[in-house]
Amino acid sequence: MTVATFLKNHFSLLLVLALIIIILIVSWSYIAVVIFAASLAVVGIPLYRKLHRKLPAPFSSFIVTTLISAIIAAIFMVIVLVLVSDSGTLSEMINSIVAFIGHLFGFPIGVDAGGSIVSTILNVLAPALPEFVVSAASVGVYVCIGCILFYALLYLFLIFGEKICADLWSIIPEQSRPNVGLMAGRTKDILFSLYIVNFIMALITFGLAVPFFLLLGYGHVIFYSVLCGLFALIPVLGPLMIIIFVALYALSIGDWFGLILTMTMGYFLTCILTDFFLRPKLTARRVKIRPMLMFIGFFGGAAVMGLLGFVLGPVLLVLGIAAYEIFFKEMRQVKKEIDTAGDAHPAASANPPVSVNKQVSEKSNPAETAPSDTVK
Repeated sequence: MTVATFLKNHFSLLLVLALIIIILIVSWSYIAVVIFAASLAVVGIPLYRKLHRKLPAPFSSFIVTTLISAIIAAIFMVIVLVLVSDSGTLSEMINSIVAFIGHLFGFPIGVDAGGSIVSTILNVLAPALPEFVVSAASVGVYVCIGCILFYALLYLFLIFGEKICADLWSIIPEQSRPNVGLMAGRTKDILFSLYIVNFIMALITFGLAVPFFLLLGYGHVIFYSVLCGLFALIPVLGPLMIIIFVALYALSIGDWFGLILTMTMGYFLTCILTDFFLRPKLTARRVKIRPMLMFIGFFGGAAVMGLLGFVLGPVLLVLGIAAYEIFFKEMRQVKKEIDTAGDAHPAASANPPVSVNKQVSEKSNPAETAPSDTVK
């Protein structure tokens, strides 16, 4: 079939492709919301199936969507409440750190260094305050639209996700289905591991941080531990930020024991043990790949795609490994077919020039082939 014939018979496919491209261009600013909703729908579908056995599809999807949205909202609310409840402690620590840095570099910084710096920044930004308010309002509108879109997309993905997968599966050629199924299964496993493991790691980090901050003796143990647990949702960078902050505070007040304890025990418990051992190990157990590859997926994706890379990075890495396996599997099959085709005609490949030369020599000198007693 020529290209012209294909375009003539399937012109509607070109229209659909053009429409998809237009939709992607128009909605590109919310593509992260779409990816986030689709990935969470993959994780929530097992629970949706269990509910759908006893409840209608819309109600089952509503329950799962509301539950997932409530968990995400609760995480953000806990972060805000923790920061607000101990804002005085944070202010005291910031003042101590800023005063220490100012003294170290010879800057004239008073006791209320943090408040002075905030006042100075506000005075500098005062002329641009109207523009800042407008920008903040636009960001607020963007966030609200994103939340509504996320809820609606997650709700629809749960209901129609399996149908979409079935439709895609129906157009895949029969011989390609095993390979496509392999990639789809790997993607589902890595998404499940990413979300479930992240939540488990937050709880583990919180549990490990409690005894450390009790031993440190700075008080506000729940405050610091909750911060470590919440920031553990951002692998490596989250707990590391808390450890650096506490270490700077210990250095600013001259607590050398606290500094050493933070840089050794604190760093090991909340960063090394969790992010460099437990997290990749738990994730790799489900998808059956090496923990170091998962580590590369986490932080390579974050370096290239930002926070969205924490989700897409491991997914693309797993798909790349699956593509590697599929490529060499197919190439070995191609090699087998070539070898089989070569073995099908052994007579044709058994030195035909020698046979021809032998026939020519027999015709040209028949005496050479005669038995010796005949020659005699």
